[in-house]
Amino acid sequence: MTTSQIRQQERIVNAELSRILRERCGLDAQAEVIIDGRQPDILIVRPGKTPIIIESEFMPARSVNDDALAKLGLSIAGNRAGVTFALKLSLDLREVPQDQLLERVAQSTFTWQEWYSDATSGSVVSGRYEVLCEQINRAEPKSDIVADAVSELEKGAKNAGAYLYYNEITLRRVADIFNRDPSLEVADMAALMVINAMVFHDRLSSASIDIPLLPKEISNDNNLASELVQSWSSILKIDYWPVFRTAYDVLLAMPSNEGHIFARECLHYARNILAKPVIGRHDLAGQIFNRLVADRKFLAANYTTIPMATMLAGLALDKNRWIDIDWSEVDSLRNLVALDPACGTGTLLMAAYREIASNYRSEVSSDKYSETQNALHTALIEDSIHGADVVDAAIHITASTLASMMPNATFERMNLHVLPLDDDEAGGARVGSLEWLGTDQVRTVFSGAGERIGPLEAVTSTALERPEPNLVIANPPYRRHNSATGEGESNTRVFGHKDPLSERGLANRLSKLLASQPGNQIAGLGSAFISLADTMLKPQGRLAFVLPASSVAGTSWAQIREALSNRYHVEYVVSSHDSSPTPMSYDTNINEVLLIAKKLHEDATPPERARFVNLWRHPRTENEAYALVGALRRSPSTLHRIDGPPVGGTPILLGNDQWGEIVDSPLGDSPWLGSRWMNAASGQYAYSLIRGELWDANGISKVADIPICALEDLVSLSAYDLQVKGSRGVFEIYDGHDASAQFPALWHHSAKTHQSIVATPNARLTPKPGTNYAHIWQGSGRLHVTRDVRYTSQRIHSVYTPTDTLGVRTWYTLLLKKEHSSDDARRILSLAIWFNSTLGMFCHALHSNRSQTGRGLGSRTMLRTLPTFDVRQLADWQIDAAETVFRDFRDVQFEPFYRCDVDPTRIELDERLVRDVLGLSTDAVEAVARIRSLLASEPSIYGNKQPVLAN
Repeated sequence: MTTSQIRQQERIVNAELSRILRERCGLDAQAEVIIDGRQPDILIVRPGKTPIIIESEFMPARSVNDDALAKLGLSIAGNRAGVTFALKLSLDLREVPQDQLLERVAQSTFTWQEWYSDATSGSVVSGRYEVLCEQINRAEPKSDIVADAVSELEKGAKNAGAYLYYNEITLRRVADIFNRDPSLEVADMAALMVINAMVFHDRLSSASIDIPLLPKEISNDNNLASELVQSWSSILKIDYWPVFRTAYDVLLAMPSNEGHIFARECLHYARNILAKPVIGRHDLAGQIFNRLVADRKFLAANYTTIPMATMLAGLALDKNRWIDIDWSEVDSLRNLVALDPACGTGTLLMAAYREIASNYRSEVSSDKYSETQNALHTALIEDSIHGADVVDAAIHITASTLASMMPNATFERMNLHVLPLDDDEAGGARVGSLEWLGTDQVRTVFSGAGERIGPLEAVTSTALERPEPNLVIANPPYRRHNSATGEGESNTRVFGHKDPLSERGLANRLSKLLASQPGNQIAGLGSAFISLADTMLKPQGRLAFVLPASSVAGTSWAQIREALSNRYHVEYVVSSHDSSPTPMSYDTNINEVLLIAKKLHEDATPPERARFVNLWRHPRTENEAYALVGALRRSPSTLHRIDGPPVGGTPILLGNDQWGEIVDSPLGDSPWLGSRWMNAASGQYAYSLIRGELWDANGISKVADIPICALEDLVSLSAYDLQVKGSRGVFEIYDGHDASAQFPALWHHSAKTHQSIVATPNARLTPKPGTNYAHIWQGSGRLHVTRDVRYTSQRIHSVYTPTDTLGVRTWYTLLLKKEHSSDDARRILSLAIWFNSTLGMFCHALHSNRSQTGRGLGSRTMLRTLPTFDVRQLADWQIDAAETVFRDFRDVQFEPFYRCDVDPTRIELDERLVRDVLGLSTDAVEAVARIRSLLASEPSIYGNKQPVLAN
């Protein structure tokens, strides 16, 4: 038979692929097995997880998706397949002789999609068998299956918790374990921890004969709580202190009969959860914990979603960027220390664990991995993975999560600690892991008892040395000083002590710790944790953070940006511009970014540029996130620049689908423009405009120069709000205004009232007796600009009042900075036109803090540096033209900013500004039209509305 006559069948290729998955990936893979009369191409059984079915077909594989869908729900040993893979095989494999087929399959590139039980699919992914193996390992059923387990766990926590809550004396004893006042939340949390311990107990006993079985029979003759206390006491003598100790204490604190009933209720739900094929997932208890801790808004504990945790860890732990780590040796990995100083329920630590294990698995043979995976787990738990938090229940969940990855592997210690956030014995505040900013040692506690986490024999009160991590990975609290109400109650209930922590004491302690650091309380605790990471990290180590979007643009973050630019190689800044709910953290309505940066040696020269990733849609599953990480790792070394021609960024592709763009952008203390826009062309037009350049609609050449300056170079701003009104102000302020008011004011912004350029005052000021108000009133004038703009409803960025008026709160009054001359009153009119044009709005959107979609928030500092039309350079004919345009538009109503591309008034104003005032050509008019269309396409502009475009 000649080579040209060979035609391999799919089943032969499937057999070789399943062999590769078995021998090189360590997967339990079988080809062409028959189950209930149906024959999956490849079946993969995963202990503790849902089985995986692969359906394959040679290209063009027109029916492979239907085949994959048909196999969903197939039952294998009682577990239903919640995920199937539709795999497309390269046609050239059909022509390969069988004695060469194994290696050709190993070298082949496959294309596949995941399909889920609700008949939806994941993204198209391409890669060799190594990528396929990793995606199989990470594949999880659709969220509805997970949601069932989460719902069951929540129901159990609330039902068992309700029983405890209505037993007042017992509740007080249990609350003392948590060092909190009795509450329904404490009762629910106690139940959650007991159920969680039961689930882990079952997994542990299935892996080790030394662990007693979870009780099966529940009768009134035997006391279930007593049995569990006895079993958990035995387990605690071996290990797993953080998993069982608090649950053990809860049952021990309950009277015999109450404990039995409570434990019986918990066991019922634990068994229901164990019957589901998702017990290997690590986020179930964490999700319930998030729901139970009602005060996390004060904590600002925005627990990271699993896909974004996967992206963050995947980018930070790219093995090719860690040249000093031998990924093939367990002992080498003991030296790779990953710390989360605000670990919450451990999602980021789990992501780091999995990425390190994945890197190790990719570097060793399948046999070596099978032989050493227990040793790897022990090494990671004992030496590599470090976490700290102020909430003991969160540490309990983190510990059980990490330990459950390999329940049959023992270890002597875990590096997980509760660090107190409270008043110390001397009356001063302690602020958790941030104490490391001021000392090399902090006291570690667990459940308020002063124990160190480890096996029972190793439990001691101890001072915890400040770690020297290679990686700090965190989603730190974002809370700012005085940013919420009811802080005292929140401190009491969440931070784990009964006496409210002094807000002033907290602020004073943070001020002392941050005195010599770039972080500050105005930016929030996120900046403090960046400073902490910088203090601890070894050279060549990395920080990997989830941060509020204000970190890349906010004025209070400028010193952090400067420090990162000067001492780090910022490798990635990832933003998501998906218009669906915020993708990076649960229960937060602010936009966030992922930051990955490598700490340089002192004598190294920082690149001062970074790769900015702008996702058009965010990953919904862990495997989509993993695929995106792969695409970013493979991205070209040379990218389009944000400070280059407006041609867009380098596409991020999964299969034939574009998920976003990457762009190269400069750093520094100024706003990092590379992450500000979904479409890189928007940022490129913005960067050009800052330089005073307007490029044509095709991004080929510059069509005009426009004089641009910082607003503070042009005008002076009226006083701060607190200088005008309030306890420290010189005026009292009242709503409403009439012509007789001596000191008219512009107070608040109203989308219903402020629809045209000219506005009347809406408030009046009365000087306080005995105050010097004259210098404040001298800041009054005719032109006013708002620092905050809600693009989805507001129509006007700046207004002109017929009389001298003082802007208060969101409004600032502007006065030209030069000797008064005859044309100043008219020159100021051109600014009113500019601010309300697309170009003026573009500059505001460029410079404002868009941490919430559809809104641009600012401050006095932001306004001072706002790029603005330099009206000092206008010729007389331009001033005349501006006055005419102002008169024509002074009372005309505009539509909300997000409708700029179809608002006839805004379009006409743009054209008049460009043609009449600037004296530019049709090319410039078309360029502004292009900018208008880009703005209207930005999710940060249209927010929760739908984009409205002219074409």
